Amino acid sequence: MCGLPGAGKDSYIKKYLPRLPVVSLDDIRIDMNVDPTDKTGNGHVIQAAKEQARVFLRKQTAFIWNATNTTHSMRTRLVELFTAYKAAVKIIYIEAPYRLLHGQNKSREAMVPATVLDKLAWKLEPPARWEAHEVVYHV
Repeated sequence: MCGLPGAGKDSYIKKYLPRLPVVSLDDIRIDMNVDPTDKTGNGHVIQAAKEQARVFLRKQTAFIWNATNTTHSMRTRLVELFTAYKAAVKIIYIEAPYRLLHGQNKSREAMVPATVLDKLAWKLEPPARWEAHEVVYHV
């Protein structure tokens, strides 16, 4: 998954992919009690998520990596990890109007501070079609 906080990634998963297991950085962050702005803590969150992903990859089980993945470099590292296990990678990019993002973000259990959301929005690089085996745009 790829999209800003509040764009609707969780809603998309529930609607279109309810049977697939999910590696969710938000859920891991909540479980580990890590604030979204804590860089050190988020490093531990990402490592825990990658280990969860490796379990699925070793079993050749399809799963969803649910995180913002807002830049090309973030996605590239993940795609390289997944393809090292011979996985087919599909990026689903979710986009919502800016005002809607803030409203939906406020209603999330794992709400991201507005300043962080704005910073992510400025850095957002929508995925190019060549970044994965398949790229889907849900806008």
